[in-house]
Amino acid sequence: MTVVVELDDSTKQIIINADMRYKDLCKTLPGAGYNVKDRLWRLPVSYTACLSLRSTFREQLEIGPGLWAWAQDEKNQRIDPSNLIREALDFPGGDEDLFPHQRAGVEFLTTARRALLADEPGLGKTAQAIRSLRKLHNDGENVFPILIVCPNTLKSNWQREFDQWWPGLNIQVIRGTAVQRRKQFAPFIEPIEDEPVAEVLIMNWESLRFHSSLAPYGSIALKKCVAHGGLDEKVTESQCEKHPGELNKIDFKAVVADEIHRSKDPKSKQTRALWAATGDADIRFAMTGTPIARDVIDLWSILHWLDPLEYPSKTRWIDRMVDVMMNTFGGMVAMGVKAEMSTEFYASVNPRMRRMLKAVVLPNLPEIMHERRDTEMSAKQKKAYGQMRDSMIAELEDGTYMTAPSSLTQTQRLLQFASSFAYVDVDEDTGAVKTTLTEPSSKIDALIDDMKHGDFGDDSIAVSAVSSQLINLLSARLTKESIPHGLVTGDVSEELRQHAVANFQAGRTKWILFTAQAGGVGITLTAARRLIRLQRPWSLVDDKQVNDRVHRIGSEVHDSIIIMDYMTDNTIEDRVVQVLDSKGGNFEEVVRDKDQLLKLLKDDKGAK
Repeated sequence: MTVVVELDDSTKQIIINADMRYKDLCKTLPGAGYNVKDRLWRLPVSYTACLSLRSTFREQLEIGPGLWAWAQDEKNQRIDPSNLIREALDFPGGDEDLFPHQRAGVEFLTTARRALLADEPGLGKTAQAIRSLRKLHNDGENVFPILIVCPNTLKSNWQREFDQWWPGLNIQVIRGTAVQRRKQFAPFIEPIEDEPVAEVLIMNWESLRFHSSLAPYGSIALKKCVAHGGLDEKVTESQCEKHPGELNKIDFKAVVADEIHRSKDPKSKQTRALWAATGDADIRFAMTGTPIARDVIDLWSILHWLDPLEYPSKTRWIDRMVDVMMNTFGGMVAMGVKAEMSTEFYASVNPRMRRMLKAVVLPNLPEIMHERRDTEMSAKQKKAYGQMRDSMIAELEDGTYMTAPSSLTQTQRLLQFASSFAYVDVDEDTGAVKTTLTEPSSKIDALIDDMKHGDFGDDSIAVSAVSSQLINLLSARLTKESIPHGLVTGDVSEELRQHAVANFQAGRTKWILFTAQAGGVGITLTAARRLIRLQRPWSLVDDKQVNDRVHRIGSEVHDSIIIMDYMTDNTIEDRVVQVLDSKGGNFEEVVRDKDQLLKLLKDDKGAK
């Protein structure tokens, strides 16, 4: 018996007329539901749904003329053109002031319209997004107003990029207190006659949930005021998660989500605020150089935002596409894409995702040289580290004790002692315990010693760490040695950060210190010949971002880039490297960086 599928124009759904023997197969289709009244399965219409139907029912599938016509139009207008350009290194006729790969990126984004631009950091994704919006506008599309969601440290950077790549636009950067932010939204919601309204609104991720309702997800209950069906009269309008916020009252035509990996968790309020704030915007550009932080499942939330109809159900998508196993704690571990589903997976994802590698599009970028320098803990560090490792409690020099109530805290303490000594502060009023790093620091001692012995020559040097306290300890030592340097940490204002980066890039200072969190995005440190990593983040995303501050467009001035790790041997730091390596395997499976490089090498050999 055949399975007949047809397009229902009135509901924009695919009707599946299948015998009950196919019930279990229909359940595997993401978004499929059974209508008891008409005894038919229904599925949101999308190209991904068509792929799922074909690979599920194969020769039993009979496609109706309406769905066939829709699928052919989608294939001709979006799928085939997007696939054709997604790996292109240039696009003839594009903007001459862009790099070749950026011209191809603009064509891909404007063709796909809802797409993930996953170029490696440093390849100019911001310029591609802005020029794509400009191209759509010049082609007669209404792209205004545009919403840009980005990290807080990148808001000013986006404004500067618009000034460079699409000058003349009226741009509103949302800043300040909640009251000040609401005043900045007001002209978008209630325009004042004869007063211009900004075409572009730029705001940071963290503010989204304060100015938008939250989209539903799974069984998560939304907090509701009485007006929206809530039973608790104490829930105010501002607390209600269904009440429209300022962003929900603006009809955005285009939305750009920069560093979209920040919305990988569909349960988070930040992610669901993005979904709600986007409204019905037809143009959606997601941007990140690291779309996968842990495993392939991270990709679903991004894809769902790009097109909820194509990726309606996370659970069914995982069941269908991902090879999983349960660990000893009952948690789910993703092993990768199921081998038998890889064809369908890539046929679905490819038209939505483009990724370029620096090694492919910028072959003139300098080679990266890796170097590891091992340090030995001071006696005080070693004693505290051993006690914390063995018994989760360490006796400090002043007679106080540092405890670790959980394995997570123990891990943090071990990483701290591997870098420096520490002491404990207890707030007498609240009893809150704070750990403060202090000298001696074996890593800082080793770094200063290497510097004094001339190991770095005249190189300009960027130094990164996870802990701002460790960065501040190094800053104090450099100050003591009368060495000028810049600081980029969460405690430093945006104005001072930009000043520090400008001085470093201009060669006025030879050293700049930054934390992985504050300096991992939004800054360019291509003046650095060396990157010294005093600590490495557990997060693959943060780790890659740190490296890409120095190895990006502009670093061609160096013959090579040296990345130096100061590691404390035989400590938990070795485990951090192992974790990053294991995460990297899952990352490459989806973005297929190695495939691109091998293809490049093959083409290069063929040319010879």
